[in-house]
This record gives sequence, structure tokens and C-alpha cells, in this order.
Amino acid sequence: MADTLVNFLVENLLQLVTENVKLIAGAKGELDNLLEDVRSLNAFLSDAAVEESNSSLWKDFVRKIRIQVHKAEDVVEKFLVQAKLHEEKNAAEKVFYIFGHTKRVRNLAKDINDIREKVKEIRRDNPEALQPKRMLDQQRTVAREPQDTFLEVKQVVGFDDKAKYVIRRLIEGSEDLEFVPIVGMAGLGKTTLARKVWSDSQVTTEFSKNIWVSVGQSNELKQIFFVILKFMGGVEEFRCDDGKELAKVIREFVTEKDKCLIVLDNVWARDLVDFVKNVLPENKKGHRIMMTTRLRDVASYASEYPYDLKFLTSDESFQLLKKRVFGSGRCSDDLVKLGKSIARKCSGLPLALVVIAEALLKVHPTEYDWGKIEDNVWQHLVKENDPTSCWKIVETNYKSLSTEMKACFLYCLAFPKGYDIPAQKLIRLWIAEGLIRSSPRNTLEEIAESYLGKLEERDLVTLSREITGPIKKVKCNDMFYEFYKMEVNNERVFQELRLTPDQGLPSIRDPDISRRLHIEFSALSDFISTKPIAEHVRSFLCFSSEEQSQFSAPDNFQLILKAFPLIRVLKIEPVKIPSSKYLNQLFHLRYISISGDFKELPAFFGKFWNLQSIIINTSTSEPTLNIKANIWNLSQLRHFQTNKPAKLPLPSTQKGEGRSSLQTLSIVAPESCNKVVLRNARNLKKLSMRGRIEDFLQTNKDGFSTFEGFNCLENLKLISVDPCTSDALQLPRALFRFLLKLKKLTLSNTMFDWNDATKLGQLECLKVLKLKKDAFTGRLWNPVIGDFRELQVLWIQNDDLQRWEATRVHFPKVRKLVLKCPNLESEPAELSEFKQTS
Repeated sequence: MADTLVNFLVENLLQLVTENVKLIAGAKGELDNLLEDVRSLNAFLSDAAVEESNSSLWKDFVRKIRIQVHKAEDVVEKFLVQAKLHEEKNAAEKVFYIFGHTKRVRNLAKDINDIREKVKEIRRDNPEALQPKRMLDQQRTVAREPQDTFLEVKQVVGFDDKAKYVIRRLIEGSEDLEFVPIVGMAGLGKTTLARKVWSDSQVTTEFSKNIWVSVGQSNELKQIFFVILKFMGGVEEFRCDDGKELAKVIREFVTEKDKCLIVLDNVWARDLVDFVKNVLPENKKGHRIMMTTRLRDVASYASEYPYDLKFLTSDESFQLLKKRVFGSGRCSDDLVKLGKSIARKCSGLPLALVVIAEALLKVHPTEYDWGKIEDNVWQHLVKENDPTSCWKIVETNYKSLSTEMKACFLYCLAFPKGYDIPAQKLIRLWIAEGLIRSSPRNTLEEIAESYLGKLEERDLVTLSREITGPIKKVKCNDMFYEFYKMEVNNERVFQELRLTPDQGLPSIRDPDISRRLHIEFSALSDFISTKPIAEHVRSFLCFSSEEQSQFSAPDNFQLILKAFPLIRVLKIEPVKIPSSKYLNQLFHLRYISISGDFKELPAFFGKFWNLQSIIINTSTSEPTLNIKANIWNLSQLRHFQTNKPAKLPLPSTQKGEGRSSLQTLSIVAPESCNKVVLRNARNLKKLSMRGRIEDFLQTNKDGFSTFEGFNCLENLKLISVDPCTSDALQLPRALFRFLLKLKKLTLSNTMFDWNDATKLGQLECLKVLKLKKDAFTGRLWNPVIGDFRELQVLWIQNDDLQRWEATRVHFPKVRKLVLKCPNLESEPAELSEFKQTS
């Protein structure tokens, strides 16, 4: 790959300069020239990314360019901090400050010009590097007849039942032409299973023409059709390039007596499905096309019911390992425990088990030698120059990604191995890091979610979803984690600060390597003791092995915050920082996630003009968090999240009011949620209130008209700290008129009457309804037929409820039901199959 991140660096530099053109007007000429150069360079790198190169000259050229782009970023951003401070001076102060500012503008112009000349010099001095050559291992795969597979059919374990199922799909069923796709990640044995089925006597007897084509990523249609024609008994060569004509030639070789099976191994493109479908006639002979693919979208396109090949179980993994190492022999008892551990570390992947078995065959069958392999399983699986290595197979999934998705995937590895990454947190970090490019048709969040789906299709990550569909957690495959960590290092995506065996830490002085830092909390004190100073650092992510835990900040923790004046991403929630005042100069922050004993969010946060996400976790005993910063003037702020109800400021009359990009406000004090405040947040998708909900509802007596114009709101939580007591309190009838897109609603301690519940049923998009403790009051709930037509998740926690007259008709789409109603006389029988504990 040319370079995963240089394109993003250039784009970020262009954006940085464009958005601050007024502040850098004194150096406009030099910056325009630099922008012209980097635009040209960006176009060149984008074109070059298509042609991969292993050339050391090319890689060194990319590294040098990356360093210069980093320097340009640093120079501009340091200047912008000073320029912003100058902008905030009063008239008297500016008189004395103007001379220093003018000098800084001249220095900026000189620095930019120097960088520009250096870029020209690099391009001039590297003519050979500017001619990247395609990597040898990226040569096109040509369609061919079946070859011996790496996993011999006779030594496969756990495939008998799988083969029987696929054989039934081929032989039985409709007389129409059907596809039978086998889908799964690399190394699971898709080709092996297909070979086992293809060569089975039932299949060879059933199908008079039994054709195998190895496809690969090249998708060379003419070569594929030639192999099929050769199996059909056609000529050795033919002159025709048109797909339809080729299909017609092949169909002429299929007689009325023929029943054909075509196997397409390793398919990467949907269009091949359409082309190959046309080579077999629609003559009710039950022709079949079996295919293997790693891509679930391709498999689903070919058939509504693709066969999803699963990982081997722990027992199957150990059985395969034994068979590969000992054949028909016996594994000695003293090696069984180690063998099972080694097999378990292969994560049920047959290819990994075969590779590790080869390593075991090369050593003595002793506890000592097997123990050494057990300690370093992944190193035996990764051999970059070995064509049978797991890496050579697995990296194909990664290489097929776009430059943007490669960067996003590698960023996932900043999280610890085995970590379940909250999907929304990851997406916000991607956006803050500049890894997601904007599109006129989709939001940044929508683009990021599509990337996650594509990463899942290639088995690079595992996604866990809510029952209604949204992605909840993201996890990298444990076994391949170390594989891709090598690519992280090669591409300089981030630097991991981990204590070495001699208790040392790597240097962060190299601005090319140390742009993003990732550190475990256990190493934080040692890192601070080095008194780091690194203006080039843009991201600092701190993790703890103990999830949800918080630890007191080490001594001199403020040195960390002073060490990175140009930082954009600060994720340090495991650390309880002593005071937020140390953050007051971090003007370039885009994402901040912190913990501490905060009573307020200081006013200086309102000066952080690039802020996109604020996550505050406070341990204060105060019931609320006072927000002094004018968040309404932060035009890029998308997510504001606290663990204590936030008392929001009133919007100012300054320019920018009403332009808020806020999508998340959680948690907010109800008294802050009035029309004056919320009219600045029309883009909200999630709103969570906690406090005296009763006061909020009574203050807004015209119902939920406070939410008029909230066309984007999808998730609403109303949590009352005390049960509402007013007998007159009712669920506003206007609710369904203003919350037309609401998908998820959570109520607690609101004490509405069950007779009002029918108003919720009129929310046409509602999929999740959580009625937590005392959300409603009364002994009887009679739902109305026709309400809750889209509801999929229903949670009821209520001590008063005794009778609930509900059937499947009332909740036709419910898939999950949680009932915590100790006094309920009987549960609806028709909904019992959907009941879960939580």
C-alpha cells in the first residue's frame, strides 16, 4: 500500500488551512502555494495507492513526505493557537500584542515556504521511487482447474455433517437453477469442504458434468468461461470477448440429458454471479452452482440461504491437531493439556491448526518443546515470506479494503486485545481522528457504520448488535490481533507505550512514529516520570485492564496535559484527573473523555473550537454538573455526555447560535430543557433527562411542544429522581405529533396512568419501550389493538401491575420481553416465548 494515512494527513491540512484562512491571512501567498503542492501530491498518492509496492525506495519516499506534511500541520496549528489568543485580546491589549503577532505571521510564511521547498526536493531527488511497481504477491490469479488444497480432504475433522448438508442442498430441492454459496473467513476450510462435496460419489453420480473453477480476485471472465468450456468438452481456444456470447457458446454444449454442477471457488465479486448464471440453460434439470466466498454480501446476493461455515469447536480443534501431528497414533497424556491449550489459541481456525501442527512436527514431542510453542503460537502462524503462512491467506481480506477502511480497521487495534469496543465510541474516535471523509449523501456516522459492516463481511471484526439492529460492540479477532499489529507498526498508525522486560518505555521523540500514543494505565506513572515533551502528539489513549474502573492520577499528572499542546484526542477516563484547569490551553481538542471530581465544566471549554465529543464522568457528590462553557457556539460539537445531570447555559446572542451540530445530549437536568435551549439542538438524535421530570412536564403545559421541530430525535430517556406525585400529571397527548421518528423510549419514576399508555402506541417508529420502575401506576393495563405496530423490545418493571390483558395481536413484532412485575397475576401466554431475564 502506498501509505494508509498520508492521504488523510494531506486532507486534514487542506481543511485546517481552509477553515482558518482569516487568521493566517498574512501568510496567504505561501500557504496557497503549499496547498497547490499538496493537492498535486495528494492526487499522486491516491493514484499510486492502486499500485502496491514493496520497494524500499518507495516506502522511504512516502515516509519523507509524511514527515513534511506533519511538520506543516504542526507549524499551522501552533500558529493558530497564538492567533486565537490574539483574537481574544481586548483593544488595549491588542495594541501591545499586534507586533508579536505580525512577527509570528512572517515566521509562519517562512516555515511554510521551507517545508514547500523540502517537498520539492524530496520529489526531485527520488525519481525512481515515483515509479511504484506492483508487488509480486499481488499478481493476478488466473482461473484454473482444481489444485490440491492445503487442507487435505482425508484429514479434515468436523466436516462430515457439513458436507451432508451441502450435498442435500445440491441434490434435493427445486428443479430450477440454484446457487449454493459457502461463506466464511479465510482459513475455515471453505475450499476443503467444497472439494469434499464435489468429489463425493453422490454428487458425481447425480451430475453428469461436474466442473471446478478457481476464481480469485482477478475475476477474469474470459478465463473462467474458458475453464468451464474445457470441462464441457469444448475447443481449446476461442476468439470471443463478449460475456453473453461466451455464455451462449457454453450453453450449446449442455444437452437435454445433462445435469450440471459448476463450482466457483474463492469468488470476490457480485457480477460474476450474474454472468455464470447465464451459462446454464433454464430447462428444469436442477442445475446447481456451488461457490465459496469470504464476502457475505456476495453470498447473500447469490442465494437467500448461504451456508455459513463456522469455526471448529474446542474438541474438533484438538482432534484435528492430533490427527495432523500423530496421524492414527496416540497423543501421550502428558501432552494433552498443552495440546488443548495450543488448539484453543488457534480459535477454531483449521488453517491455523494445520500450520501449528507443522511446527509441532518439527520439535520433539516433549512438554518443554510443546510449551515453547504454546507460549508463542501466533509467531509460528505468521511467516511473511512463507506462502503457506496464515498471514498470506488472511491478509488478502485486509488488502482488499479501501485506503480509508484500512486506516479505520488498524485504528481498532489501539484498543487492547479481547476488548469489546463500544461501537459509538469507536465511530466518534474515527471521526475525531479525521479517518472518515465527508459525503454529500451520508452523515459521517452513517459512513462509519457502513465501514463496520464491510469489516465484518471480511471477518476482520465481529459485531454484536442490539435486537433491533444497531451495532453495539466491535471486537477484533483475537488470533489475528498480533498479525495486524505488525501492519499498525509498518503504517505508523499509533505507538503503543508498554513496559519492556527491563521496565523501560519506548521513546516518543520521533514525530513520524509517535503521532498517536496508546498506553496501559499500569505504565502511566513510569511514562510521566520521563517528563515527556512532544508537540507532535495528536492522540493520547489510556486504557485499563479493569473495565469501568477509575484510578487516582499519578503524581505530576498535569505534565501529561502540558506535554501535548496540540492534542486532538484525549481519552483518559480510567484516570481521575485532579483538576480540569490543566486543560485550558488544549485548543485543538476534538474528542475528550475524562474522569474526576468535577463540579462544573469550565468556561474555557467554549474556546475549543474543534470539539466534536465531550464525555465527562464526575464523582462529585453534587446532584448536578454545572456547565459554564457556552457549548452552543461550538459549531462542530456532536456529542455531549455526562454521568451526572448537566445544567446547561442559556444560548448567547453571539453569532453561531442555532448552528449546533449536537446529536447527543446525555444526561441533562430537566430544568435545562426548555424551548430557548433546545431550539439550538434541532439535530438531536439522543436526549436523556434525569431529575424532576414532573417539574419539566408541568412547566411545559402545552405538552411536548418543546420538542416541536425535533425531526431527528430517535432515543429519549426521561428518568425522574423521585416518583412523580401530582395526581394531575398526564402523558402529554401531543407526544406522538412531535416525535415522529422516535425509535427508543425509556421512562422511570414518571408515574403516568396506564390508561395513557395508548398514547405511546401511536409512536409509529417506536421499536424499544423500557418502562422502568414506576414509569406507570395502576393495577390494570389493557393495550389497544393497532398500537405498538413496530415494537420489538418491551421492558416492564412495576410492582403495582396485577393484570396485563395482552396477546400477540397487541404486539405483533415483539421479539424480546422483560417482565419484572412481582404482583402480576398471569403473564400473557402468547408472548411467553419472547420472555428474557434482562
